[in-house]
Amino acid sequence: MSLLEENADILAEMERDGSDLGPARSVDFSHVFPDQLSAEAFAAECERDGFKIDIVEIDREEDPWDVTVSTDMQPSAVNITSWEERFDARAETYGGRSDGWGFFRV
Repeated sequence: MSLLEENADILAEMERDGSDLGPARSVDFSHVFPDQLSAEAFAAECERDGFKIDIVEIDREEDPWDVTVSTDMQPSAVNITSWEERFDARAETYGGRSDGWGFFRV
């Protein structure tokens, strides 16, 4: 299953559960990194591009640094997949990787 198909399935399930996906809202894209320096470099680049950033160290052995990048959008499979792939490619340049997305249901 492609990432686009996976995201479409997740959104379809959310709609079936009663979520209204029409209004634009803040979508959070999570990324994990092996060290603080990598996480901060990725976050700084995203912040320079105007995205909202949150950096947190999590108590776990592998990839303990989480960076959440938030942007406002209408939550469609195409929009989410496009941004998820862009952020993942950027995270990989700093030794990180994408770890999913989410938003508050309306």
